[in-house]
Amino acid sequence: MIKYTISQSILVLIGLFVSTIAFSQKTKITGVITDDRTNETLIGVSVSVDSLKIGVVTNLNGKYTIDVPPGKHTIKYSYLGYSIENKQINAVDGTTQEIDFKLKTEQKELKLVTVTGSQYEKDIAREVVSIDVIKKYLVENTNATDLAQAVAKVPGVSIVDGQASIRGGSGYAYGTGSRVQVLVDDIPLLSADLSEVRWNFVPIENMEQVEVIKGAASSMYGSGAMNGVIHVRTGYAYDKPQTKISIAQGIYSNPARSSLRWWSGYFNPFFTNAFLSHRQKFGNIDLVLGGNLNWNSGYIKDCSDQQARFNFKTRWRPKALKNWSFELAGNTMYQQFGQFFLWQDPDTAYVPWTGTVSYNKYAYFTLDPRITYMGAKGSVHKIRGRLYRINRINANEPIGKINGSSNILWGEYQYQKQFKFGLTITAGVVGSYSKSYSVLYPDTLQQIFYAGYTQLEKTFGTRWTLVGGARFERNRAFGLRNDKPKPVFRGGVNFQAARATFLRATWGQAYRFPSLGERYLDANLSSLSVIPNTSLRPEYGWTAELGLKQNFRVNNFLGYFDAAIFWSEFRDMIEYLLVVKPKFGFQAQNISKARVAGIELSTMADGKILGRPIRIYGGYTFNYPADLQSDTSQIKANIFMQNLFQSFKGVDSLQTSILKYRLRNMARGDIEIDVLDRLTVGGSVTYNSFMERIDAVFNGLNNIASYRKLHDKGIVTFDARVAFKISEKSTISLICKNIGNVEYSLRPGMLDAPRSFTLQYRLQF
Repeated sequence: MIKYTISQSILVLIGLFVSTIAFSQKTKITGVITDDRTNETLIGVSVSVDSLKIGVVTNLNGKYTIDVPPGKHTIKYSYLGYSIENKQINAVDGTTQEIDFKLKTEQKELKLVTVTGSQYEKDIAREVVSIDVIKKYLVENTNATDLAQAVAKVPGVSIVDGQASIRGGSGYAYGTGSRVQVLVDDIPLLSADLSEVRWNFVPIENMEQVEVIKGAASSMYGSGAMNGVIHVRTGYAYDKPQTKISIAQGIYSNPARSSLRWWSGYFNPFFTNAFLSHRQKFGNIDLVLGGNLNWNSGYIKDCSDQQARFNFKTRWRPKALKNWSFELAGNTMYQQFGQFFLWQDPDTAYVPWTGTVSYNKYAYFTLDPRITYMGAKGSVHKIRGRLYRINRINANEPIGKINGSSNILWGEYQYQKQFKFGLTITAGVVGSYSKSYSVLYPDTLQQIFYAGYTQLEKTFGTRWTLVGGARFERNRAFGLRNDKPKPVFRGGVNFQAARATFLRATWGQAYRFPSLGERYLDANLSSLSVIPNTSLRPEYGWTAELGLKQNFRVNNFLGYFDAAIFWSEFRDMIEYLLVVKPKFGFQAQNISKARVAGIELSTMADGKILGRPIRIYGGYTFNYPADLQSDTSQIKANIFMQNLFQSFKGVDSLQTSILKYRLRNMARGDIEIDVLDRLTVGGSVTYNSFMERIDAVFNGLNNIASYRKLHDKGIVTFDARVAFKISEKSTISLICKNIGNVEYSLRPGMLDAPRSFTLQYRLQF
């Protein structure tokens, strides 16, 4: 018999334990996570095991693999906007188990997921900035023919003659320079020379949603994002092929005043448009196609508009490279249109002043390559690029004759990693080179910029989120003294005060380099001129905000209420001013200081009332845009606050104290109800207050002053729509815009559209 000492016995037990571990093999758990309704694979789902403190995320194909020791375990699946699910398993030694899982969308709250604020998918309630979301039903059901018509429904946003302004941050800039950055799938769409937005070039037929950041976003998105960001997110192919076709025919009514009607007989101005979208998967390849045809004879004489657009997006996720994704997208459009500047007279306002109409032909083209790699430990690497070319074609010569072109080559590398302890790092480098020429420029214009940025986001428990970021950007226009770069910073906090109550505070710096058009554009419009200014300096500023988002639920009716107080400061703000030297006309100049502050209330809801589906969206914005150069007393905070409260009460003695071309009060609202299984009715309302301050020169032109004296109140317009579902695949709608046929002018010297009727047919299969 062999005898063991106590120490020997312990060694034997340790040896047996070690040998057991050595020969024991872990169980490999693998599977694919999909949406329970659409069967779409879900990327980035968190998969963790109960007590082992290990976890992974699904890759670009929605697949996960995790190793666990033998025994009973609980696997937890969690994804933003979906209910958390748990799966009990019994892991068998040395085997592989395939566990596919379907996640259900969460219905406890109205879940809106955005990417613009943090560069990854995130619950909008936990953002540190104000973000509004436009769902695609608002675009499709209202027959919005371009992005501007969709964005104009957002509280606090106004589009004045193609120029976007968020919360009074911008005025009327004559088509050059934008303080609002426009993105399509994370890539900027501002033109190379004018830094303007071509709203009808955006492929809205393939959009999933539009996200609007309100306030300074320069630390993440650079120069163009001084006043905010408009981000269009398009979709990918579904598991089943899908095709959508929309055809619409519309007509403008006669204006309320017969003198405004320049057409005769029964041939009123009309418009026709068609949209096509197709999505399909071919194995590991996604294909998305889209197109648009538009013909608008125009309610303004000699200002017809015709365009044709085609776009595509492909994505390849190779089986051999499971964590890689390769994409290529492109968009091209041809457009010809008459551009209006000033009416002939208020009584014939739809007839342009002689010499102020220009007929333009343009061809647009973008090509966007992308590469995405998802690391095994939660890191994401993205390479994005864009070639954007705009050709201006001589209107009086064959289609191939180009008399102007702007070109931009843009690229970005971004790294992002989410750590298990609640820290997310986003960092990147970005740069571009542009080259433009035109008969309106003295020479070929070239410009380069490059930048680096980083953002840190840290969560503490389930209630606190802290965000901090910085960006350093260098901009150089050849032939000019280099713009001096300055770093900009951003910081914010979000606190979940209760289960459905979120408080936020943010502060961010902003800047904008002058566009090449503001510096070089030299044009004549009848007796007025647009004068170049090569000495323009960059404008700088900052925005602060306090906000509250309250989610609510009443039975199956889900929604949120949002309230925000904002304050923005600007230095060397660029505004167009009337000058007499070197010649009479408008010139972009730096004004010393400006300040904009105000409040905003908004809501969004989706659900059922009395058993019928209903969708609500809207809000109200008040801002006081102080011109601290024309009224220097407002530099003092107490004087500024006195003026702000007077402005809120409607006192009209502050016209010389505010910035030009601003709307101090705005309200937006839309409601849609499925009154019957096949019948849907909807309506929207828009209110814009009177634009009190404009350039003095306008009051001396073509009786504008007398017209503004007679029409010095705010404008309310209503739209209405009714849709009948013919079958599961087809719908016919009747849409009436400006149902009261209200005569109104958002900017001096230009009347907006009279009432119109549209018959729309949509087919999906």
